[in-house]
Amino acid sequence: MSEEKRIRRFYWILAALVLVSVLITWLILALTRPVLSGSSIRIWSVTQAPVEYRDKLNINTATVDEIAYAEDIGPATAQKIYDFLKQNGPISSMDDLDEIPGIGEKRLEELKKIFYAG
Repeated sequence: MSEEKRIRRFYWILAALVLVSVLITWLILALTRPVLSGSSIRIWSVTQAPVEYRDKLNINTATVDEIAYAEDIGPATAQKIYDFLKQNGPISSMDDLDEIPGIGEKRLEELKKIFYAG
């Protein structure tokens, strides 16, 4: 067998191996892709923030530093809010924060600009 035929044979074998590898990878990805049922799609969509809250942070998952970012909310007040949420659990309405001493209407309005409860 001539040298040229050997090289050509080598490249054909290499091309076949690459093609088989691509085919096997595609099959693995196609067969292991999770299938979303109606209930899993519903669960996913329920956990998404409503459109009106897309640019806001969830107060229930915010850190002390994130809470302190709101205007008129200092580190001490942010810590009170954080502690309140940790002790009482998640809130469903931002108005629930008025139970915290030191949170009046003005501070609550500033918090509502940055956060949502959900």
